[in-house]
Amino acid sequence: MKKWTYAILALTLTAGLAACNGSNDETDNNIVFGDNQIGNGEQEFIITHNQTIKKGVYLLKGWCYVADGATLVIEAGTVIKGDNETRAALIVEPGGQIIARGTAELPIVFTSEKAPGQRKPGDWGGLILCGNARNNQGIMQVEGGPRTMHGGNKDTDNSGILSYVRIEFAGSPLRTNQEINGLTLGSVGSNTQIDHIQVSYSNDDAFEWFGGTVSPNYLVAYHTWDDDFDADNGYRGTATNLLGIRHPRIADASTSHGFECSSSSNAEPQTAPTFSNVNLYGPSSTDAEFENTTTYINGAGLLPDNQSLLGLYGAAIALSSNTAVSFKNANINGYPLNWEGTAATQENVTFGTATVSFPTWTNGWCNFDPQNTVY
Repeated sequence: MKKWTYAILALTLTAGLAACNGSNDETDNNIVFGDNQIGNGEQEFIITHNQTIKKGVYLLKGWCYVADGATLVIEAGTVIKGDNETRAALIVEPGGQIIARGTAELPIVFTSEKAPGQRKPGDWGGLILCGNARNNQGIMQVEGGPRTMHGGNKDTDNSGILSYVRIEFAGSPLRTNQEINGLTLGSVGSNTQIDHIQVSYSNDDAFEWFGGTVSPNYLVAYHTWDDDFDADNGYRGTATNLLGIRHPRIADASTSHGFECSSSSNAEPQTAPTFSNVNLYGPSSTDAEFENTTTYINGAGLLPDNQSLLGLYGAAIALSSNTAVSFKNANINGYPLNWEGTAATQENVTFGTATVSFPTWTNGWCNFDPQNTVY
């Protein structure tokens, strides 16, 4: 009788510990250590089984990979702070999935671990999704340093769901000019759901696509260091309802744009995204005194200590040759130049000098003062 009692007690304790660690399967490699640390503290941690992160506040340490066959669920209202020392990043690998379904009232937030008033672009790594859709380079290694390869022949691939998610102060560089973006999408397929995503103060691009066919909706790029929306390597999705707002004192040494699209010569598939329902506000839209000079673009106290360099603004739209980009219903304002590079298909595209106006779809879930938010 005692043996049965001890066995039951042991099973109960094991199940309880698993629940505390955010696991939904007793055979899993638990991903929450202690009360609130995601990852075991080493530079690389691999999630190999289905996991659920319960609503709460956590510290993400190191590069945490959601491996092929694993699904990571993050509950609405969860806050995940990225560790600065380990350049923390969450990477969903091809065949893995993330289900991060926030709500307007309870968005999921990835942000800096630093205190209000001390946060800067590049405080941690970022969020990376990779899949098996086509790009025009074959199997590619993801930008920024992690081990992950992406690409294949499955344009309908499904990397999961990102809905009502904010990503703040990401973009820590592995080395000079090798930053992780706020949200990196490598060969992500069309069955992936991405909507209502705000990237703020990214130390590289806010959103960057490397091939793939995913078609996101409701994207906000706020005070980005480099480009707001960057499409490369054969990306062919449709991105709808886009808002970009620039900081007049922040621009990258590589020259910052609202949209930047590129494609290798004669490579197939061609980079051919459609950007629809766009509101873009450049540095003159947020500061009437703006000057496109290195004296004026001084970082405004936000220059991180991570080898990042300041530069100047280029055109609102910069397209390389061998691209076939389409813009529909785009209102673009406040850049030193409107256009650089090759032409694009345009339908109801206007360039002006309007000041910032926030679309109603940003109400409730967006945060335009993440520097001072207490999490």
